Formats: sequence, structure tokens, C-alpha cells
Amino acid sequence: MLRMIDRVSRFAGTVAGWAYFAIALMLCYEVVMRYVFIAPTIWAEELSRMFLVWATFGGAAILVHRRQHIVITLVTDHLPPRLRQAQEVFALLFVAALALFIVIYGGGIAGDSLTRGRTTGSMLDLPAWWAQASLPACFALLALQALVEALRVALNGPDDTPRAPLEH
Repeated sequence: MLRMIDRVSRFAGTVAGWAYFAIALMLCYEVVMRYVFIAPTIWAEELSRMFLVWATFGGAAILVHRRQHIVITLVTDHLPPRLRQAQEVFALLFVAALALFIVIYGGGIAGDSLTRGRTTGSMLDLPAWWAQASLPACFALLALQALVEALRVALNGPDDTPRAPLEH
């Protein structure tokens, strides 16, 4: 089960990466069409925005798995191993709880938009729930991945991988 969640997170991260690439292509196309051919599109900006929302939230779980989110370790690096382990488990459980909160309330927002038939109000006029559904979908995966990582830390101890120093 844990490996399955890891695989889904890796897949979501890969899709997110390709979505960022697609955003770049769409916006380049829009710039060329708008400023060279004076024929702007009605879809490039709005689809880019939707891809951006899904890619940003969709890539969050793989970052938890790889421990690549921004962390401040000024204090925690100096904690004894057992205390650091407890702190990491607490932090991951907090992330999971916050993500579940967003799943519950974000799901309500997307569901409300679906039942009311809300749209973006733009020229493309996409259903609003398409972008809003990213909250419950992506944060559910984030919550699962945070729970998996909390279990790993609880069983295996804190991540003692040396961090590369920051260069300014």
C-alpha cells in the first residue's frame, strides 16, 4: 500500500512536470499569435492557468516523499535523534491534517460549483469545478503521502541525509 501511494505521487509529479512544459508551449504560442499574427487565442491563457493550478497542487505529494519542500532546520538540526524524530512525525501529521481540512472544504466548493453549473465567466467559459477539483484530488494525495512519510519516520527514525549547504 505504501509503495502504491509512492507510485501515484511519482506519477502525479511527472504529470505536473509535463503540465509545466505544456504551459510554456501554450504561452509561447499565445505570444506569437498575439504579437506576430495579431490573432490572440481564447484558450491559451485560461488553460495555462488551469494547468498551473493542477500542476502546482499535483506536484506537492512527490515533494513530501522526496523531502524537497522548504524547511527551516536552524533548531531541528541540533535536536537529539529521538526528539527530531518526534518533531518530523508531528510536522508530517500536521501536513496531513491540514491537507484533509482542505480536502473537506475544497471538495465542498468544487461540488457546489458542479451542482450550480458555475463557469469561469471568460471567453472559453470552462466549468469552474474543473480547476476547483484540484483541491480535494491533489490534497488527498498529499495527505496520504504525508501519512506514509510519518509512518516511515516513526519506524525508521529521522532523515539523517546531509543537506547541501545553501549558496547565496
